[in-house]
Amino acid sequence: MNPLKSLFKSNEVEFFCEEEDYGVIPEPYPARKLIPDWYKALPPKLEKKDLLRNSTIKRCAPFLDAMTVGWIIPLAADVEIITNSDASGLDYKWIFHKTMIENHNPDQISTSKCPHHSAPKPPLKFLNYIYIKMPPGYSALFVPPLNRPDPRFTCISGLVDDGYMGTDDLSYINFPFFFNIPSYTGIIKAGTPLVQLIPIKRDHVLEQSRKIEFNKISKENKKKVEKTIRRRSSHESLYRDKHWVRK
Repeated sequence: MNPLKSLFKSNEVEFFCEEEDYGVIPEPYPARKLIPDWYKALPPKLEKKDLLRNSTIKRCAPFLDAMTVGWIIPLAADVEIITNSDASGLDYKWIFHKTMIENHNPDQISTSKCPHHSAPKPPLKFLNYIYIKMPPGYSALFVPPLNRPDPRFTCISGLVDDGYMGTDDLSYINFPFFFNIPSYTGIIKAGTPLVQLIPIKRDHVLEQSRKIEFNKISKENKKKVEKTIRRRSSHESLYRDKHWVRK
């Protein structure tokens, strides 16, 4: 019997878990399903007299696109967390049959001469029990869910290549984090969004990021900027209405 169960396959990014966890742990899901209630409730326009400049962030297409790209990886099981008065010390426990949190040594990220901005909060790690297989040539960018951070904790962003995610080796990808709230006692529920996975094709993005050219703007591009300013002055939502590609 195959010990791995396929959760789903989307555009050649595949998700699996062990058979014992299938139907037990929360499944990953498209990021577009994690739209916060405050955003849904926000009107596209403000009710005021200045009708030409009253759009809310609801009409900002880049803001929405950042929230809807990729997939959300959720917490596998309930975890109880208790912190001290400055969140430098934590106790945690769970009932789940697998380890949910591990410690990192603060010396891995910080020195006394140049402490990490999170100090004195210690680095920890959420253990993830979903295998993620990337197609060859792709890397997985893991970031905190964009534009809807969890105030309780912050996962560290990371970029993992396909060689460790199915092309050669296949392993769980775990998520280091800092817990933010002092004097906290509560449960982080199973299914809580941990990170947003955004696939990146390396030869299209990562290779180009190794080099840069920076010059004075050309006369041709300056004319284009001036034309854009004029177009924006005549059309309130130029990007959204004329350039945005619906995802």
